[in-house]
Parts: sequence; C-alpha cells; structure tokens
Amino acid sequence: MSMKSIFPLLLLLGIFIPHVASTATIPKVGKITPTTAVAGEDVTFSSVVSDDDLLASCRLFVDGEDEKGMTIKRDVVYAQLELEEGTTRLYAKCTDANGNVVSGSAVTVTVSDGSSYVEPGALIKLGCEGDVYPNDPCTSVYYYGVDGKRHAFSTEAVFASWFKDFDDLVIVSDEVMSNIPLGKNVIYRPGERMVKFSTNTVYAVSYAGLLRPIANAEIAEALYGEDWVSLIETVDDVFYGNYRIGATIESSSSFSWSTARRTTTTIDQTL
Repeated sequence: MSMKSIFPLLLLLGIFIPHVASTATIPKVGKITPTTAVAGEDVTFSSVVSDDDLLASCRLFVDGEDEKGMTIKRDVVYAQLELEEGTTRLYAKCTDANGNVVSGSAVTVTVSDGSSYVEPGALIKLGCEGDVYPNDPCTSVYYYGVDGKRHAFSTEAVFASWFKDFDDLVIVSDEVMSNIPLGKNVIYRPGERMVKFSTNTVYAVSYAGLLRPIANAEIAEALYGEDWVSLIETVDDVFYGNYRIGATIESSSSFSWSTARRTTTTIDQTL
C-alpha cells in the first residue's frame, strides 16, 4: 500500500504525523542603540542582526507601535528617527525569507533637550543626519573627562582597549559639543598591548600611559608570552606626542602588565 493511500487512513484512526520543524536558523535581533538622544534631532538607531537566510524586512517599533521600516546592511539594520523629550521604548522586529519573525528586546531611550548636564566619564558624539561619509565630524566619539574636556580616540584599536562597545554612547547637540573644549587624545590602556612607532623600538604601556622601551625580545617574551609579537600595535608617528617615555625595562621583574592594567581603570588616570 502506498504512503499516499495510508495517510487518509491514519487520519481516520486519529493518528497524526507530527510536523517536522524547519531546520532554518531563526534570526537573532539585538537591542537598539544608542539609548540616549537629543529632542528634535534625527538620530540613527541601529541593531545587530544575524540570520543564515537573507532578511526580508525589519521594522522599528516605538512604544509598541510600528513606526517605520529599517534599512538592512549586512548584519546591521538601522533607521533615523526624531524623538520628543522624555523616555521612549524602542525595539526592532525582523522577518527573514522563510517567514521567521523575531523581535529584539525593547530598550528605554532617554531623550534630553540637548542642554542637560553630561556626566564625566561619558562617551559623547553628535547625532548624524542622513547619509554621512566616514570622516564626517558627527561620527567622532569622545571621552568626556573629569577635566571638563572631550578627548578623541585616534584609532578604533585605542577605543577597543578601553571599551567593548558603544552601548553607553550619549548623543549631544552641536551647542553642547561646541561648549566642551578639546583636550588630549586618548592613549592605549596600560597593560595588555605593546606599541611601536616607525622605529624598531617596542614599548610597554605602563602606569599613567608612560611608555617604557623593552630592552630585547627575550624580556618581551618573558612578559607577554611566546606570541608577544601579535600584541604589538603600530602607532602613527603623528601621535608620538600623546605619550611620555619612561625608563627602559631591563628585566621582566621590573614590570607587570597585569598590574598596570588592573590599577588603571579610567582614562582620566592617563590624561
């Protein structure tokens, strides 16, 4: 008897063949960032997404209401939105080519009037409007120090030595940003990484951002392990003036990168 003729009989007997779920991966949708905004200014809200199949669409929801479509670009979806002062709940909802639908966790976005006090220790930037080019001033991120100044990150690697992500970024108005004077550049966090410039000298980043030349490869290996070369970051000579040079490390017992890292918890300690 064929399977085609057996199937109606199974239904009559009350026997059902269970549905086999699709093996397609359900998309993952991250939380919306940033979580702060300035009232009356367009802010680009984005979410990291992942799916083995191409995403068909994503929508941005505001306080539970479907607000607008989001642009899909590789593993990021984004949309621009202007919000009023107060707090708002945002999340993204995406659908993939297989019809799988999933929503990201809702986050609370705090919208200020643009003149509110910015806490020292915050990461700040301007809001970007429309399509922007890579070096647009609105893409620059600064550390707002206890000295009341904003400090630029010279490279993404310098930023990554201090922060894992941009989740705590504070969007400020042009007026607020212009009233904060520009200070020294942020340097690499003391500890795990070594740096070099155009010469062959390799430096350990010590306490307060002091660069200490490492006398030879044997000491470098004793300090950082056999893969020590992979821990060297090349710094453009234009940023040489950001650092101070200290005494040469003549033995592995005269420096501890782990202690330097553990005791340097804020950027303010290196300014």
